[in-house]
Amino acid sequence: MASTEGRLNFQSNKQQLDGLKLSHDVKKFKLLKKIIGALGYKLIDKKSAKTERLIDNYIFKIEDLLRALINKKKITKILQIGANDGKSDDFLYKSFNKDLEGILLEPMEDAYASLKKNYEQFNKVKCLNLALDIKDQEKIFFSVNPKYFEHYKKKFSDKNVKWLNILSSFHKEHLVRHGIKDKHIISKNIKCISFKTLIDRYDFEDLDLLIIDTEGYDCTLVNNFIETMDMRPLIIFEWIHGENDEVNKLLKKLIENNYEFFKIGRDLICFQKNFLFN
Repeated sequence: MASTEGRLNFQSNKQQLDGLKLSHDVKKFKLLKKIIGALGYKLIDKKSAKTERLIDNYIFKIEDLLRALINKKKITKILQIGANDGKSDDFLYKSFNKDLEGILLEPMEDAYASLKKNYEQFNKVKCLNLALDIKDQEKIFFSVNPKYFEHYKKKFSDKNVKWLNILSSFHKEHLVRHGIKDKHIISKNIKCISFKTLIDRYDFEDLDLLIIDTEGYDCTLVNNFIETMDMRPLIIFEWIHGENDEVNKLLKKLIENNYEFFKIGRDLICFQKNFLFN
């Protein structure tokens, strides 16, 4: 809902608009812009949107950052939660090399099979068919039923919709928000492992990079990592699905633990100052 100040500004602007001798169409367009602005949105000019897409093709990307840090040996051990198939919508694979150690987790069986295949050339990588949670347990996991993939091929005009696996989540509503019909969603129990168990089991206390992409569960896992583990690696997680209060609390906790951060697209890069600048 718009603020009182916003509504007053909107009323004032509307009165000014009505007093101008403009064409009916121009009046309607400007009024629409004011209404949308009062609600906290804006109309995007087609020309500027096209320019923005052009800039995005050349802008500094996460894989550029990782490649630089890997080349400087600041990153040698990596833990990725929600690795999917290892390539789709994934910046890590683009910067990976054979000297790196990695543990990559993916709970979806078909995506996990592709993940293993895509990383088979890297001898120091372990791919695990597990989910990460705040404790060791089994938990219900939601995904798109493959028998309805044909429906989404038509809906999204895409011959390959295996990317739908990326939407898999502990939260059913996450899939619904992305246009998946309720009756097309299936669920099953999956094995989950905690940070402590995982890191102790694979002797990974000195990891340099933690990547989390869990479709709506990211903030919970980052918060749990900070609370339960002593190491403070570079952390990259997808902020876009977090609720405002949830993200706000997490940012405060990160700051309390000497983290600074910057945003690249839908990902937040969280770092200890001495990590990047020493």
